[in-house]
Amino acid sequence: MNAGLRADLHIHTREAEPFIPYDAREMIIRAAREGYRVLSITNHDTLTFSAELAAFARDHGIVLIQGVEVTVEGRHVLVYNADVSPDKITTFAGLRRYRTPEWLVVAPHPFFPASYCLREKLWHEIELFDAIEFSHFYTGRLDFNRAAVKLARAVGLPLIGTSDSHFDEQFGTTFSLVQSEASVESVLASIKAGRVSVVSRPLTLARCASIFVRHMLGASRERARTWLRPTPPSPQTILTPR
Repeated sequence: MNAGLRADLHIHTREAEPFIPYDAREMIIRAAREGYRVLSITNHDTLTFSAELAAFARDHGIVLIQGVEVTVEGRHVLVYNADVSPDKITTFAGLRRYRTPEWLVVAPHPFFPASYCLREKLWHEIELFDAIEFSHFYTGRLDFNRAAVKLARAVGLPLIGTSDSHFDEQFGTTFSLVQSEASVESVLASIKAGRVSVVSRPLTLARCASIFVRHMLGASRERARTWLRPTPPSPQTILTPR
């Protein structure tokens, strides 16, 4: 039996977060070199996708799925293949209104101890979600994925493994294998049907701490740059959506 398409559907890039060391094309090249067949660039509230970028990925043997990590009532939600702009999905009522069967909606790092994680909201809005994320960010002893695994089993939702990459060393630590044809529609349908498995290994405590510190420092530098700008930038879409 085919092992499945290697996929990572939660990746951030320099187009939206300047402290990240790689852009979308650099990530696609690296992923292709490491045997990935499916990717999604899921920048925060910013669509990093275009027909040209999808063609570039296809030339490297990768199916690129349009994705975004939207902030919904202060909580992060991963949305794929949406046909509306991210600024229309800022409330759970909006997500419920615009969501179609062609979308894939995933709960990222839902039970991590951060204000932007879904936590109790996932229980309240569970019918909006097609899958739950198994995040790379855990150690053998400290693992906030356990609650996500328990909930996924209880409600019958699939788990997808992702790297949530902001730095080179995150990529490849956790990913999914999807039993699917190599097309956007087939991959999304296969995930919804549960034809997906998680491949993961825990981080060492030192590596976990290093990633956390680098992320906090990078985010702090970006906030400082924003404060120093004469006028805050208006919301924008990076690249041109389909």
